[in-house]
Amino acid sequence: MIKFFRKIRQKILTENKFSKYFLYAIGEIVLVVIGILIALQVNNLNNESAVRDKEINILKEFKRNLAVNVNEFSSEIANQDSIIRNIDIIMGQIKNKIPYHDSLGIKYATIAWTEEFNIANSAFETIKTLGFDLISSDSLRESIIHLFNIRYIRFYDVIKKVSATSHTQLNMVYLRHIEYDKLGNGIVNDYEKLIKDREFTNMLSGRRIWKVDIINTYKELIDESLQLSRMIDQELKRRE
Repeated sequence: MIKFFRKIRQKILTENKFSKYFLYAIGEIVLVVIGILIALQVNNLNNESAVRDKEINILKEFKRNLAVNVNEFSSEIANQDSIIRNIDIIMGQIKNKIPYHDSLGIKYATIAWTEEFNIANSAFETIKTLGFDLISSDSLRESIIHLFNIRYIRFYDVIKKVSATSHTQLNMVYLRHIEYDKLGNGIVNDYEKLIKDREFTNMLSGRRIWKVDIINTYKELIDESLQLSRMIDQELKRRE
């Protein structure tokens, strides 16, 4: 193609037809510019396609993270509900002065278990590196940031602070009456002293209230996580 245009140029120059050469030169420049614009357009389309693929992949990863979190939160609700039942049993035993039995050992142990808050957030860590603008939908982007960077983090901070306070209280009150055997069961040292210790029953009441709050928050986070997952589904479906 280059040789073809070169021959035409040489022929025009040989014939000394300057006006025709001038028009030819302009035409050649126009063709070059058009070629460059086409190449740029193709490159832009390729870049846009790559960005769309990245966005779709990250949204799918968010979906997987949310599914893991919902399962984790549901499991924690079951755990906290079990601890509440154990607290109720122990408080009933103390209130009614029912004699202590070794079978209560595991129940006494569970009331001292501290809380943890674990989430899957690999997609959020990735998007922080790539840039939040990768998510084209404003509402979806805002919802992701609100859940992962505000709601999850805020609850984690609360868990951390309350657990630290509870640990101090447990060391002062719980271990005054209870020690652990080799199996991890709670063994009451002096049951008569324990049932008369108002500070111990107050500690149980406080633990119960805290566990109920944890369950309620987990339920809220499950609802919000499922709502975000549905938003992602809608966005992915729109891209099909």
